[in-house]
Amino acid sequence: MSVDVSWDVDKYREEYESEEHWNLRRAFIKRWKDDYPEERLVCLAQVFANIEFMGCRYPLETMQEVARLSQDIATKYRKEKKTKLQRTFVSASDAAEDRAKGIKREGGVIKDAPSSKSKKIEFVKQGESKNLEDIPKTDEIANSDNELSEIIENENGKESTEVSDEKVSNDVSKEDLKTALFNTYVEEISKIRCLDIRCFNRNMFMTSFGKFVLLIRSWAPKMSNIQGSSVASHLQLQSTYENNILTVTLNGKFLAQASSSVKTIARKNVETIAWNKLCEEAIILFVKEQWIAHEDRQISMSEVSGKKQYEFGTPIDSSVATKMMKLMGWKGGGLGADAQGIAEPIKPTLQMVNRAGLGSISSDIHQLRRKGMEMMKRFAASEQLDVDLVFSNEFSSEERSALHLCARKAGLVSRSYGVDADRFLVVKKKFNVFSTVEAVVEKGGSTPKYTVYIPASIEHR
Repeated sequence: MSVDVSWDVDKYREEYESEEHWNLRRAFIKRWKDDYPEERLVCLAQVFANIEFMGCRYPLETMQEVARLSQDIATKYRKEKKTKLQRTFVSASDAAEDRAKGIKREGGVIKDAPSSKSKKIEFVKQGESKNLEDIPKTDEIANSDNELSEIIENENGKESTEVSDEKVSNDVSKEDLKTALFNTYVEEISKIRCLDIRCFNRNMFMTSFGKFVLLIRSWAPKMSNIQGSSVASHLQLQSTYENNILTVTLNGKFLAQASSSVKTIARKNVETIAWNKLCEEAIILFVKEQWIAHEDRQISMSEVSGKKQYEFGTPIDSSVATKMMKLMGWKGGGLGADAQGIAEPIKPTLQMVNRAGLGSISSDIHQLRRKGMEMMKRFAASEQLDVDLVFSNEFSSEERSALHLCARKAGLVSRSYGVDADRFLVVKKKFNVFSTVEAVVEKGGSTPKYTVYIPASIEHR
């Protein structure tokens, strides 16, 4: 069936509705008029307005659908709202100075001014950056869960980020959405008949699509998890929408298909079909927590700066003398036949001279890098499966940048979360979905962060 687009949008404006409210609702309706039936679209537009202006809440699926449809419109509206009432008043003396300098203003805002001089070029040493806070995001995309990229096709055939809790209206609690998603997944998994974890063998990784694990991140929507699973399993997920039929393939093989003249409806139906099929065909790795801090606490600045001692795992032996002694049979402890000698090597006493100029913080950053690198090497060498390094929000942008570099050099993955003064850093080990499943199985099938489920339908592989 085709969607009737001949109806008049403006007939739905209420007499009591303000210009601001109606313009936002009208923009929503006009954006999706060609894709949704009239009654459903008007209803969704009203839900959007209720969420945006009154903070109303609706069932999780409705909230997610409205958040996805309203993303661009809501972002534009909020930006306009921030600047709408901002006015700048210019004193008479400033106005005279502006005329002398050739500066023109409208409403107090500079509209035209002579080009300013070029800023002085700041030279940076090779391998360093003035601010690398956001640079590691390229690694984060490649190693996501490490965060696995949550990408789907939008109505225009381009790639866009799937609706996540961070993109839902500010009036909606992120924690409420995460809790609802978590409970939904737990309920669905409980309905799947599963084998005893001791029945696991590596042949169970093989599905009709190839070697695959269904990775369920409890905070992400289903389509994001399907895409994330294909990325983690190194298989390609593709979709085509032709003649009102949406077809999804995994590794070049048919996965699911649904028909509808409204692509969003077809995609929702395909998501359900694909999800149910993969739940029957593949081992499930359920990720319960996005990260778990080591010792359930965040690492403070004093612990990295050297004022306090933060130990993680066994210290890495980097001393050449220590390595040579081990090659000659020394296994640690005191020296001598009866281990009666000293246990710790004699450390030289060096007088360090700070040659940095006034106001320089390079020595502090150097100390931070050295301590951070040592800590992350211990973390990388440890056998810890569940925990991550979570650095508190005490660290500045430049200090987080230094820790990002340390993580990269140590073969780890890092990402910053939060905004402004609440921004903090999480460092994780690189994620391999197959080895993680095997490690969790060895620990009995469940750990604080992961649980493995083996559907009974794959018993005889």
